[in-house]
Parts: sequence; C-alpha cells; structure tokens
Amino acid sequence: MKKTAVCIIIILCVFYVSCESLFERAGKNRTFEQTYGANVNASSSSQRRSSNSASQSSNNNTNSRAAQDTANWNIAALDTAANVSYLTNIEKDVILETNMVRTNPRKYAELYLQPRLKYFNGRNYSVPGQITIATKEGASAVSSCITALNRASAVGVLTPESGLSRAAKDHVTDQSRTGQTGHNGSNRSTPESRIKQHGTFGRSYTFGENIAYGDTTGRDIVCSLLIDDGVPGRGHRTNIMNGAFTQTGVAFGTHKQYRTSCTITYANGYTSK
Repeated sequence: MKKTAVCIIIILCVFYVSCESLFERAGKNRTFEQTYGANVNASSSSQRRSSNSASQSSNNNTNSRAAQDTANWNIAALDTAANVSYLTNIEKDVILETNMVRTNPRKYAELYLQPRLKYFNGRNYSVPGQITIATKEGASAVSSCITALNRASAVGVLTPESGLSRAAKDHVTDQSRTGQTGHNGSNRSTPESRIKQHGTFGRSYTFGENIAYGDTTGRDIVCSLLIDDGVPGRGHRTNIMNGAFTQTGVAFGTHKQYRTSCTITYANGYTSK
C-alpha cells in the first residue's frame, strides 16, 4: 500500500525590516516594513525519517558536502561559505543554493524547479521511491515560482557572517528544545534582538529571517522557501531574492515535531562581535 505523508505549510512570518539610523531619520518619517512567515514541510515523523535518512546522513557528514553541479555553475564564485569553519555542511549548502538562484534565477528554475512538475498528481507530489507529499496548491505553486524566477533580475551573492549564524543558532537551539515554531523565541527574543546580540548595525541597515521545517538538504530547504506553497505573498522567496541583502547566517538542527528546522538570517550593514 502506498503511504501518503502530508506537507503542511504554516504561515508564521517571513521577517524583513529596513531601517535608518536616528541621525538619518531626523526630520523624516521612519519607514518600517515587516512581513512574517515560516515554511513547514513536514509529515509523519517516522515515515519521513525512514525515507530521508540516507540523504540526511550524507549531508550532515563532516567530511562531505552535497554533490555540486559544477557543469552548470561557477561553484568557486558562489560557494562563499566553503572555507568557513563554524558552519556545517548542510548550512554551507543552503548558502550555495541561495547564491545560485540569486545570481541566475532563470537557470535555477530550469534545472531544479521545472523537473518537479512531472511528479504532481493533483495536489500530491510523488517522487518514485519517496513518500508522497500532499501539498496545498499542487503544481501551480511550482509553476508560479518558475514564472517569477524567469522574470526576476539577478542579484549579488551573500557572504556568511558569524554573528548572523550565531543568532540563527540561538533560535534553532531554542526551538529544538521547546518544539515551538515561528520567529519569536521562548524567552521573547525576536529576529532583531537575536541579531543585535551578536553584532551591530551601521547607520543604514536591513535584515530579515526565513525558517524552514522538515527538509533535510540545502537544495530542498531553498526550493521549499522559493515555492512557498500555501503562503500568500511568497515572502520567503522575496527574502531570498532581496538585492538589499548582502550577508547571511544559517543554522540547521533538530525539531521535536517536524524533525528538522533551518533558520536563515539576512542583513546588510552588519558587523559581528
């Protein structure tokens, strides 16, 4: 009998803020924008654990990274976290995948999103040999993402920043312990407070945060956030393709309910402590 796992997307906040210093805001109206969301790609824990255990073990191995598509990408230029010691392999893969789609969104859609369409049967996404996932929108969310990326302009690569990763790690560690979801910590921390705990901003700055639950590879994490199934406004995709961001931090860990979580922070004008 074919097993079916349910993919749940919970809208809990994509966090994005653009701020100016008090000096620059003097005599001006302060512009403040924030949208919220977190991506959950989760199902029966036992089913997901057995179907993905091999890829998860491979990606988290300290001696290996996910296979890199050197035939289509200039990995040396895009893998900005390659030599960073404080990131795990899957965390480095998230930054690489993010830089791939940012610098050539059309190519990324063609190579990694277009092939997904053939695995849909209605709203069910079924790859041979893997657990079937019941999505909210079906293939239309993937098609919408492909269209958006085909129209998107390329933006610059993100470079890793240790303070941003420490802020992300704080949140992943907290949610691993509590099983909570969303952007506020059990100690009432926010993306802003966590980021500022580990660094400082200049006069003009911007920052944001994405969270994905349930995925076990860098590519799946980034693709889930890009597709944004069931999320009005596609705020996760907006954060990934936001040209104002130049820095990033990533933390990947366990989660009581969804098995894994990945918090990704973004910023510009940030200096780690």
